[in-house]
Amino acid sequence: MLRWFDAARPVATVETLALAVGVPLSSAYRYVALLREVGLVMDDGQGNYHLSPEVIRLARAAQAAFRLTALARPAMERLRDQAGETVLLVRRVGDRAVCIERAVSAQPVRLSFEVGAAFPLHRGAAPKLLLAHLPADERAAYLKHAAQTDPTLRGANGALARGLARIQRAGWAESRAEITPDVWAVAAPVTQGDRVVAALSIAGPVYRLNARARVRLIVSTRQAAADITARLSAVRI
Repeated sequence: MLRWFDAARPVATVETLALAVGVPLSSAYRYVALLREVGLVMDDGQGNYHLSPEVIRLARAAQAAFRLTALARPAMERLRDQAGETVLLVRRVGDRAVCIERAVSAQPVRLSFEVGAAFPLHRGAAPKLLLAHLPADERAAYLKHAAQTDPTLRGANGALARGLARIQRAGWAESRAEITPDVWAVAAPVTQGDRVVAALSIAGPVYRLNARARVRLIVSTRQAAADITARLSAVRI
């Protein structure tokens, strides 16, 4: 329904949208109600709907992501070639961490996350790094909500909060089997000014990554994230 709108068709009735996307009118009303609830469409009081200004913000976010991926790609490929493991670039979108770019390992056994894959902010190295750098009130609100929806967090929020504080102090995060079994990952922040705009992460199977290899990857990932940060210094993201 959102994709039906364009500059030549800025407004539509629910009936028009139902016909355009091929759904029953009752379903179309539910979908429009949901889009209105999340602030993506507005009505004009006369039965017509149009996109809301929130879509402009989302479009700017998408444009920023594309600029960021173009700037990050060379460092990601160098890190992948150096380490032989898959490299991901992850950004926060609402209460999820979304993979916006990847440099895939040539290894037969490798991480298989696709661009667009989304994860909760409290699981995995990159998501937790992004969560750790949220403002304190946003972080607390997320943890409270997550504890209500994820049974594994009930009673463990204190430990998670302490872990996030350690990540913030250290400047990097690691995880093991938090998203995918038998996979270890490390993540480092990509920053612009005082903002963390993304997390750079490298991940691979535990059997290939002994303690010495993990230390090397921590150092290499932090350096690659710093390289991307340096390239962002003159770019507004």
